[in-house]
Amino acid sequence: MLKLLSIGRYPTQVPYDDTWSILSNVKQLLPNIDSSHIKSGNVSIAHLRTYLTVEADREDDIIIARTFILFMMGHLCFQTANDTVPLGYLAAVNDLDSAAQYD
Repeated sequence: MLKLLSIGRYPTQVPYDDTWSILSNVKQLLPNIDSSHIKSGNVSIAHLRTYLTVEADREDDIIIARTFILFMMGHLCFQTANDTVPLGYLAAVNDLDSAAQYD
């Protein structure tokens, strides 16, 4: 499992935490998720895509931002044969204020 992402000259630790594999924890960041979207501690990229529809009256921009980052991590950086993203990487998008350290 990839735990280190080299950005520029300096390696930056990508946070990963298995506590995000628990459904009640996941619902804090992905409110529309249920157990049918989770398989073996992973969420499907197809489910993440459902959060990326932007509507003018939406107040959940932070959810869209988190989902987009997680979607890009799973779709581009951590591709798997079954098109899923390990839920442990929600730790990387939980606090977007600290994301600036990733470059």
